[in-house]
Amino acid sequence: HGHSAHWSRPKGLFILLVATVLMSLLADQVTEHIHPVLKSSGISSEFIGVTLLALVPNLPEVVNGVQFAMNNIISLSIEVGSSIAVQVCLLQIPLLVWIDLVHPIGFHLVFTDTQLWTVIFGVLVMNYIFQDGKSDYFQGSILVIVYIILVSVYYFVPAPGASC
Repeated sequence: HGHSAHWSRPKGLFILLVATVLMSLLADQVTEHIHPVLKSSGISSEFIGVTLLALVPNLPEVVNGVQFAMNNIISLSIEVGSSIAVQVCLLQIPLLVWIDLVHPIGFHLVFTDTQLWTVIFGVLVMNYIFQDGKSDYFQGSILVIVYIILVSVYYFVPAPGASC
C-alpha cells in the first residue's frame, strides 16, 4: 500500500492522453450500439441516458472516487464525484449551446417536468450532504437510495410523447 508510482511529466501526460482517447472511443462505441437495444427492448432512452450513458464516460471518476473513499479520503472522494456535474454545467453545456449557435446540431435545452424535479431533488440532497463537510455511512446510504429512486423514476415514468 505504501508504494506510489513516480512518473515523469511526459509519461504521465502520455498515459492520460491514451486513457482519454480510449475512454472516448469506448463512449463512442456504446452510443453507436445503443439504438438496437432501445428498439428491441421497452427501455426508454431517458433511462439509458441517466444510467449507462452517464456512467461510461465518467467511469474513471467513479473508480477514483471509490478508491479515495476506501483510503479514507472522503472529502476528495466527494469532490471527485461531484466535480463532473460542475464540469458539465459550467463547460460542456455552454460549449454545446455556442456550437449549436454557430453550427446547428439540434441541441435543445427543453426539459420535461420529471427531469426538472429530479435535478432539483438531486441538488437538494447534495446540498444536505455538503453542508457539514463530512461524510459517514448514513449519508452514503442516502446517496445510494436517492440514486435508486431517481433511476426508478426514469425507468417507470413514460418517455415524453409516449402514449399511456
